[in-house]
Amino acid sequence: MLRRSLTLTFTIVFAITTCALLTSARGRQSQPVVADLPVVGIANVTFKVSDLAKARAYYAGVLGLAQAFEIKDAGGKVASAFFKVNDDQFIEVAPNLKAGELIRQGRVVFESSNLEKLHALYSARGLKPGTINRGPDGNPVFRIVDPEGNNLDFLQYAADSQQAKVRGKFLDQGRVSTHLLHAGIMVKDPANVAFYREKLGFVQGRLPGPRGEYVETPNSDKNTETKYPPLDPDNPATRNQFVREQYGAVYHIGLEVPDMRATRDLLQKRGGYDDLRVRAHVGNSRRWLVHVFDPDGSRTEMMESALQDTLPPMTVMAPGPPAPPILPKTPGVLPWPPQ
Repeated sequence: MLRRSLTLTFTIVFAITTCALLTSARGRQSQPVVADLPVVGIANVTFKVSDLAKARAYYAGVLGLAQAFEIKDAGGKVASAFFKVNDDQFIEVAPNLKAGELIRQGRVVFESSNLEKLHALYSARGLKPGTINRGPDGNPVFRIVDPEGNNLDFLQYAADSQQAKVRGKFLDQGRVSTHLLHAGIMVKDPANVAFYREKLGFVQGRLPGPRGEYVETPNSDKNTETKYPPLDPDNPATRNQFVREQYGAVYHIGLEVPDMRATRDLLQKRGGYDDLRVRAHVGNSRRWLVHVFDPDGSRTEMMESALQDTLPPMTVMAPGPPAPPILPKTPGVLPWPPQ
């Protein structure tokens, strides 16, 4: 009797465990499987600019990113220029910005290790990716447009592409960063953030590749070009400027740097910035941040690799020579310059 009871108990437990495992497996299959997505990381971010010479002076002259190659149109005019962060990552600028155009980010491009597989996966998820075509840089690429009209391209580097031809070249030792860590994309409707997480498979914005890269999808940002005094969004006289700076701040790139003080001082020297333009502070990420802007107002965020565990957010690095950091008097409020 005891044996029969133990056998029955084991059978019930086994059945319940098996059912739970099957249910769990089905649940996992219904969610984006990050490991199955052949996405390596961010390949490049494209910004529209109004003046190519001024853009070169910023991306090459201030940031120290050497121009690796150009793409020309049928008439021989430069359609875009690529500035090199590393062998796999570039910043592309295209001199096609229209007067008054708010969105200056043309696209964010992600590198895939198996473009056809990725295309099939995204097709199965109902994303309706465009056909795979050969881009002007020589790489196969397809496009997905997010629910708010932002262009997301996916490419696989080809052996005869422009990027492959400059591999190992144009790696300027004076560049401020060797890693494009993240890209910012404006998503106004919070419900559309789920598109990146559930459809694209970027869990919490993180890309599945090994480099730790991610996308940010805010609808606003406090790190605007006008730092002091801040623009009043309710003032009719500055409303248009405020909106434009919001778009420029949200659509941005994040560059990882090893030493923020050295980066800040280098930017200040190259760009001729005053102390406020290169103000370094600890963000909510607990990392030192500096925000500078290209001639058309697109933000470049510098983010130090190391965490600042002992300093509260909004701590400011003292301008000038090394000195004790300036701690915030009010949580969430930058203490310098005093307001």
